[in-house]
Amino acid sequence: MGVNQSKEELLYQQVNYGNIEGIKALNREGAKLEWIDKEGKTPLILACMRPDLLHVAKALIELGANVNAYRPGSHAGTPLHHAAKRGLDSTVMLLLSHGANPLVMNDDCQTPLELARAKGHSNVVRAIENRICLFVGWLREIHGPSILEAFAPQWVSKKIWAVVIPCDSRNPTNPRKFELAIYPDLQVSQPRTIVALWKVQIEEPKFNLSDPALIIIDTAKKTRFKFLSAHEGDKQQIQWFYNACRGIYQHSNIVPVPPPAAPPLPNHLQAPNAPIPEDVQLSMAINASIQTALVEGVSLPHRQQVSPIDATNDWGSSSANSNASATQLHTGQTETPSVPCSSQEPPPSITVPSAPPILDEAVYGGPIHYPSIDSSPVYFTVPPIERSAINSSETKEDDGNNASSSTCVICLDKPVEGACIPCGHMAGCMSCLKEIKEKKGDCPVCRAKIDQVVRLYAV
Repeated sequence: MGVNQSKEELLYQQVNYGNIEGIKALNREGAKLEWIDKEGKTPLILACMRPDLLHVAKALIELGANVNAYRPGSHAGTPLHHAAKRGLDSTVMLLLSHGANPLVMNDDCQTPLELARAKGHSNVVRAIENRICLFVGWLREIHGPSILEAFAPQWVSKKIWAVVIPCDSRNPTNPRKFELAIYPDLQVSQPRTIVALWKVQIEEPKFNLSDPALIIIDTAKKTRFKFLSAHEGDKQQIQWFYNACRGIYQHSNIVPVPPPAAPPLPNHLQAPNAPIPEDVQLSMAINASIQTALVEGVSLPHRQQVSPIDATNDWGSSSANSNASATQLHTGQTETPSVPCSSQEPPPSITVPSAPPILDEAVYGGPIHYPSIDSSPVYFTVPPIERSAINSSETKEDDGNNASSSTCVICLDKPVEGACIPCGHMAGCMSCLKEIKEKKGDCPVCRAKIDQVVRLYAV
């Protein structure tokens, strides 16, 4: 029966049987992994359609099978489409972790996420959204009248699960379109509302308020959404949500915290010919400056007599905290890395800040002495020649201001040619304003939404 069968067909049969050793043996003999049967299925697609073949799918991926192999036809697609349609969350996570593209559409113009939503597989929906989202989490949505919102916001707000994901299948590596999916609960697979964020107006939250809100206005559907952070006063979460709605990715959960660098050894413990690190050189220069200041009789503001070691390590704990804060800012981590505290002073080779802290007593210790001001009038005359020179210079300055006011505020090169509609601000040349409108930008003067750019002609 198997005399006329090729090695690829035999490998396909071994996938159906779940025989991993037979698959590996045929692959070593030269059998390809992308053989297609009469229905357009590859061995990996076949493995992703059955929950009992998860180990086979993993073995095929390790052997080099294409995770984005496409099966044409209705109700088809990539292996991720088949696994999502059947609710195989483990297979979905396996494919996503090995580079499967969740934004690919099948012949029915449906993504794997949309198939999982339609079939009611909430576990698959959560898995795909957590993989591709810019923001995911609980928020509070205001759904009542504004009068009650001002006095009792807890009565008119409800908890919702918000997810911001890309939806640009034509440009999956650099998407330009994003959507906001709102779920009433985590057990629900179909979102209550989907907001196309490239078609709405997003108002920046007023972070000077104690509990800022993000407002999204959909002028086409005449709807207005107002969101607050899950916990009252959590400005960081609402900032992340605002950035995600604008298409800015958050890398705080992706970039790992680098391990803390070991402090350099003191000079007497280093090798004789070993190069001195830059931070040690900076520390040595600071120590030398402090010693020179002490020899010359310059007193520090917070201590009368300071030894070089004390001057180096008196504020070492604050420098460690500042280094930790700098590391947190560079990596974008949400959790502050722990800094070990010790009562012992570190060696003098550790890098210290360039100036000691100033205590409050040194600044606000005594009364404030204001300098005396001579308020007697001063009389002077300007010669006629100088006055004419001043007038001419003022005229030139006015001409320069008028010239600069008619220059594009964006490129600072071309004259002002167009106006933004509906705000009407004359801000730049036509090329710059058209580029801003194509990128869904705002007016560079008032930050209003640009609906149209009109060329202006001087008479």
